[in-house]
Amino acid sequence: MAAMQLIPDRLVAGGDAMARDADGRVVFIEGALPGEVVEVEIEEAKKDFAKARLIEVVERSPLRDAPSCSHRRNGCGGCDWMHLRPDAQLDAKVEIVRESLRRIGRLDSLVVDGLVHRGGAVSPFGYRTTIRVVGGPNGSVGYRAQGSNDVVEVTSCPIAESKLSRLLSVIEADDGAELTLRTSVATGAITAIWDKQYRKSIRGVPATVHIGERAWLTERVAGHDLRVSAGSFFQSGVQAAELLVAAVEAAAPELATARHAVDAYGGVGLFAVAAMSDAQHVTVIESSKSACLDAEHNLTGRAASVLRADVSGWTAPTGDGPTPQVDVIVADPARPGLATPGVVALAAAGAGVLVLVSCDPVSLARDVSLLSEAGYVPERVEVLDLFPNTHHVETVTRFVSRTP
Repeated sequence: MAAMQLIPDRLVAGGDAMARDADGRVVFIEGALPGEVVEVEIEEAKKDFAKARLIEVVERSPLRDAPSCSHRRNGCGGCDWMHLRPDAQLDAKVEIVRESLRRIGRLDSLVVDGLVHRGGAVSPFGYRTTIRVVGGPNGSVGYRAQGSNDVVEVTSCPIAESKLSRLLSVIEADDGAELTLRTSVATGAITAIWDKQYRKSIRGVPATVHIGERAWLTERVAGHDLRVSAGSFFQSGVQAAELLVAAVEAAAPELATARHAVDAYGGVGLFAVAAMSDAQHVTVIESSKSACLDAEHNLTGRAASVLRADVSGWTAPTGDGPTPQVDVIVADPARPGLATPGVVALAAAGAGVLVLVSCDPVSLARDVSLLSEAGYVPERVEVLDLFPNTHHVETVTRFVSRTP
C-alpha cells in the first residue's frame, strides 16, 4: 500500500497517535506524536479506522526524544513512550484521560476539565521493583518485542531497580520460559517465581534469591511493613505504592473516621494497611490465595476480615451484626475495571464514598458511566504516572453516593 503523510492531533488510550486521512478516516500511528508530519503506511484497514506503521518523521515535535536505552532502539516493547520527553509524559496522560471520559464516558467537556487533575509521577528510571522476563532463542533473557512475541534479549534495564537490572546479564532461560523477579527497596531481598513447567529451563539464579511460591519479602510503604509473596500482585514499585496511598487518602478523608472501610481487589492489603489505619474495621476482598495470606499477615492485630472471593460475589454487611455497615470503599480492579458485576456488588453496600483506582482510561470511562447509573457521582479524578516511559496511566477517582 502506498505511503502517505499525516499530521496526528492527539495521543489516545493505548499510546498511539491519532490522525485522519484525506477521507476523514481515523488512523492510529504507533510511535508518532501530535503535531508532527509523519510518513506512514497502512498496515490494517477497517471500515471506521486504520492502523499505520511509522516510516519517517518528516517534521519533529519539540517533545520528541531519542530513546536512551539501546534495547528499546533494538525493538524492545517495554518502554513504548521513550520517544516522548519524560517531562511531557504525565501531561499527555492527563489529556488521554480527559479524551476517554469525553468520548467513552460521554461527559461534557466543561465537566471533564473541572473533574480531571494532574497528580504526581514516580522517577522515570529505576522505579520498577517487579519485572517479568522471558528466555530468548540464545538462552539469554529479555522482553517481548513491540507488537510481537519475539524476544529482544537485554543485559540491563533502565526502568528496573538496579539489583534487578544487574540480574539480567546473569540469568539464563530456555526459549519461551518466563520468570518474575521482585526486589525490596527496604531490605534488598529478591524473589523469583516461574511456572513449574520451566523448572529445568531457568539457570544462573544467584543463591541469595528466594525462589518459589512460598518465597516472600518485606517492603515498607508509607511507614508500614508489608509482606509480599512472590506470587502476589504488588504495584510497580514502592514509589508507586506510596503515591497511590497518598492519593487514596486525599480522595477519601472519610477514611480517618470510618467505622468500616473495604479494600476491594485488595491484594496484600496495601490500602487496608497504609490508607485505612484509622478505620475501626477493614475488609479485604481478594481472589488470590497468596495475596490473602499476605493480607492476613499484614493486618495482624487489626480488626479486620480477609475474604478470598471475587468482588462480584460479595455481599456487604447490613450493620445488624457485629460488623458495621460500610462507610468507604476503595476498589483497585485489574485492567478491565469493575464492569457491571463489580459495580452492582459494590453499589449494594451503600457506602457514602467510593474511591476507584484504575489502570486503564477506557475502563475508567466505562466504570464512571456504570457507577453514575448506580447512583455514584464522580467528584475528582487524579491522574498519576506510575509507569514512566510507557503509555500506561493510573487514576484515582472519588465518587459520592447520591443517596443521603
